[in-house]
Amino acid sequence: MRDHVRFHSTAFTPATVDPGQVNTERYGYALATWVATRLKERGFTADSPVPEDWGWLLGVAQHGRVIRIGCGNVDGSVSEWVIWLDVVRPGRLARLLRRSRDGTPNAAYGIIAAIHGALQSSGHAQEIEWFRVGPRGEEVDHAATPI
Repeated sequence: MRDHVRFHSTAFTPATVDPGQVNTERYGYALATWVATRLKERGFTADSPVPEDWGWLLGVAQHGRVIRIGCGNVDGSVSEWVIWLDVVRPGRLARLLRRSRDGTPNAAYGIIAAIHGALQSSGHAQEIEWFRVGPRGEEVDHAATPI
């Protein structure tokens, strides 16, 4: 499953510096709050966005997992954006005690589907492209949909 999406939109271009912005060339607060709102509309529990040096981070709980969602602008752009997911895996002790099943794809699937649907129906996201990141950090498996 593809867990990164890149698209173009001027809807999230900041008029001024994002509140709490760490890096003056990294934006995404408006995008992260938009993603959190769309996920909440679809029944997910999303945290408030937190600034990072690469953009903005929010957490979403799903099927007993915490899914971290990164939102930010592409280097040097204020109209090209990336959203990516990172599933927090259970600790070694939980795995040893078998108190956790690794439902990583299932935990992220609903969130990815919700983000894809929100982007498609927004009317302001163009050139939507989903992809995965390979073992060497390279982009692989590009497509118009996450599956």
